[in-house]
Amino acid sequence: MSSESILAATEAIAECQQPDRHKWLALAVLLSGNFVTILDLFIVNVALDSIQKDLNATPSEIQLVMVGYSGAYGVLLMNGARLGDIFGRRRIFLIGMGLFTVASALCGLASVPLALIGARVLQGIGAALLMPQVFSSLRVLFEGGARRHAFGIMGAVQGVAASISQLTGGFLIKHGSSGLGWRWVFLVNLPVGLVALVVGRLLIDETKAPVPSRLDLRGALTGAAGLALFLIPAMEGRDHGWPWWSWMVPILGLPVMIDFVRYERWLSRAGGVPIIDISLFHNHRFVAGVAAVFLFYSAISSFFLSLTMLLQPGLGLSPMTAGAVFTPSALAFFAGSLAGPKLAGRIGHRALLFGVVVFGSGLLLSIIAGVVAPGNLPLLVTSLILNGAGQGLVIPLALNTILSGVRTDQAGTGSGVVSTVQIIGTAVGVAIVGVIFFSLITPTPGFSPAKRAFLYGHALALATIYNVAATALSFTGFYILTRKHS
Repeated sequence: MSSESILAATEAIAECQQPDRHKWLALAVLLSGNFVTILDLFIVNVALDSIQKDLNATPSEIQLVMVGYSGAYGVLLMNGARLGDIFGRRRIFLIGMGLFTVASALCGLASVPLALIGARVLQGIGAALLMPQVFSSLRVLFEGGARRHAFGIMGAVQGVAASISQLTGGFLIKHGSSGLGWRWVFLVNLPVGLVALVVGRLLIDETKAPVPSRLDLRGALTGAAGLALFLIPAMEGRDHGWPWWSWMVPILGLPVMIDFVRYERWLSRAGGVPIIDISLFHNHRFVAGVAAVFLFYSAISSFFLSLTMLLQPGLGLSPMTAGAVFTPSALAFFAGSLAGPKLAGRIGHRALLFGVVVFGSGLLLSIIAGVVAPGNLPLLVTSLILNGAGQGLVIPLALNTILSGVRTDQAGTGSGVVSTVQIIGTAVGVAIVGVIFFSLITPTPGFSPAKRAFLYGHALALATIYNVAATALSFTGFYILTRKHS
């Protein structure tokens, strides 16, 4: 979906249902930013094998292509929202979209892995700037029923972005002109970004918070440093034979994270606005819910990394075919997200737990497929349908359930914490599962296709044990979160 099609669809809605077409056209521009940031969380999956071959990238560099985007996005998200409050949401949205667009071009032009990783970090920064402005602007632009309708359209756009991302990526790699291959999965953002920049300047009204929050730059930098100290040595260590620094540097990350917590607590007591309100963590149900979200998200994208490696270098599928294998999961996610509220209306908060079970069942079926029949695509697709349906049930219900247990004045901060934890969980999961998976893969130049499938299938099965364990622990967290509601 291009920015033009989003614009046209929203204009039609405006003409039929709302007198104020200007607001709905502004919504279309805002949602183009929402669309590309969601798209880039998923579309890169089917390009990983092509990137690795073309740039001669190591496994850790492939992981960093994913982690660089989600890590930068997560640690800067809260400050991105505050920049909009202070300097204007339209201004920060356009700056974020501009940075995201430039970074996408740099991704497409990258000739070495380090350049691609750096450009992905810039993409994450751009996403952290523009995404919060979408949510904030929707709340300011619309009220009552119109606001619910606007958020419904936003949910649909996100669903479409997730649904078509990997199939679109495969199509672009196969059919993109000029022989650019995997570079098209990044370059496709350019026309969307350029249209959004031009039209957004004309249509989006500038808004600011009446009493803007202050930035917490030290907190963001300390948190980012701690996260980097934990993740990067773990990913790079495997490629270098696990030298001493791969074990010692993560230990140094522990005092950095302790300093982060102490500073956030001090800033809160001093009347500042920390990126994480430590007082929220006095609420045991909130802690259980946030931990469950972290674990659940750590199991999602990390599994897609393992599956991508099985489908392409393991089974030899083209990016287009691999994208088609992923697509039923995205469609099941869309269906699950629609069914979730209805199911919750019937069985209450048990619907959330049921979704975790469905997701975990998909992972277990993937383990069976990896061990018994890694080339059995119908079995893998069945596991992915369960996987996607479980996500669709859990993700919308989890946020509502967690926020229902916090004070009204903490709802905004609590929502920001949950969003940050979701993205950081994604980065951590990719790091852990990638280390496990690639440690089990050895060079196989003389292997027959059957032996390669066997090797990659078993690597997927063993790496997915982490995903199952994280999902089981997330079930425990969600159970603690919901038991007082049941």
